[in-house]
Amino acid sequence: MKNSGLMEQISYFDILDNLDVAVAVFDCEGNYIFVNTALINQRNIPRAQFLKMNVHEFMKVLDFSVFDLVIEQKQRVSRLQYYRDIQKVDSKPMRRITTGTPFFDENGNIKYVMTMMQDIDVFENRCQTLLKENKVFSYDTAMRKQEEKQQSIIARSHCFLQLLEVAKNVAPLDSTVLLYGESGCGKEVLADYIYRHSKRGEKPMITVNCAAFPENLIEAELFGYEKGSFTGANREGKTGLVEAADGGTLFLDEINSLSLNMQGKLLRTLEDKSIQRIGSTKVRKVDFRLIAATNQNLQKLVSEGNFREDLYYRLQVIPLTIPPIRERREDIVPLCLHFVNYFCNKYDIRKKLSDHVLDELEKYDWPGNVREIRNFAERIVVMTPQATREINSISSGILLAGHVTEKVREEVVSEQLRETEKPEGLGSIVRPAKLDREHILAALEKCQNHREKAAEYLGISRRQLQYKIKEYHISQRCRYDD
Repeated sequence: MKNSGLMEQISYFDILDNLDVAVAVFDCEGNYIFVNTALINQRNIPRAQFLKMNVHEFMKVLDFSVFDLVIEQKQRVSRLQYYRDIQKVDSKPMRRITTGTPFFDENGNIKYVMTMMQDIDVFENRCQTLLKENKVFSYDTAMRKQEEKQQSIIARSHCFLQLLEVAKNVAPLDSTVLLYGESGCGKEVLADYIYRHSKRGEKPMITVNCAAFPENLIEAELFGYEKGSFTGANREGKTGLVEAADGGTLFLDEINSLSLNMQGKLLRTLEDKSIQRIGSTKVRKVDFRLIAATNQNLQKLVSEGNFREDLYYRLQVIPLTIPPIRERREDIVPLCLHFVNYFCNKYDIRKKLSDHVLDELEKYDWPGNVREIRNFAERIVVMTPQATREINSISSGILLAGHVTEKVREEVVSEQLRETEKPEGLGSIVRPAKLDREHILAALEKCQNHREKAAEYLGISRRQLQYKIKEYHISQRCRYDD
């Protein structure tokens, strides 16, 4: 055959791995023996984990098993399935057409079963796009935007799933919600989740970053003003953001950034549900549901005199704390896979992460939380060579936003220190690739237990030093002051 040499170089699994439809192959007992990249991206589960699983482990999220039907009927079976653990924006479960095909051995017994799964919503969107534009099949920008709207919140960890359950329960109520969480952990995403599941979901949600406005402008932005109220004002006046949220939801992010004066005005608005534009004597009634967010401890700010106590208790109705990503490591790999897949679609690039890279990413603390994961995913998709399909390393110029994994950092530290003069106190020691307990203790002693200086002395980040202190059970009698 003319193309026989080519077919010998390309395995059937390689072909399946490049299909847009999700594909899984099972042995006769339902154990996964192959999953393609499309299924990995859909379920946000790495390949290595899939290959340790059985199809029946998904029965808690499926209404039935197509694999079991194939085994029972010994023929190809197609069914419509609902996935209870993946919900669209409209709270409806994901729908997929699943087709199972049996493969028999020489004795007529089923040896393998292959299933192919097609997302119905994606398929319908593609059909509508084709019919509307009357052109050859394409994956256009409009369809991508539609898919982005349908994306669910990526959550596998027990703590975050519990948080989503609580958020969904309080969403239909009009009670004020206060979201706590580090920068980049997803406070705006959770606020949007509450908004979409609320009775006000058809009305607008007005988002205000309180730290984005200068103090002399924040009042005009929040409450609006009448024409001619001050120099530079709009000649027609302006509707404030609070008034724009009438009937809907007002999300105040970084509410701790408001001055004490503005806090007092906001408190009155919350209690009276009314606003007064600058330059006006008229009081306007507004009806909105408030969601606030902060990356600081408001109770501590109250004790320090930087936040009004009465406003604090007015906001502290339903407090929800979003755990940082390092405390829910089960979500790291699914998020990495999700964002890599998202940016591959966005830039029309085909990439995937190797199991080795996923292991490295799961060990990393991600101080920038989900925002850092998203930025890393975009960077690694666009910076790796176009010809590279599987990313097997993140050490070759694709580092983690100014941070690196421990292994890469130690290699860099070792190389840098061989080129620099050794500080007095460590004698003639040449630092090895792996910093041991004695090196950490010597550096802390040299720097009088000052962590930041010790980290600089060792050529590592303060977070990396903290990791080593915990790893070696070193007494943490350290300080941060200069």
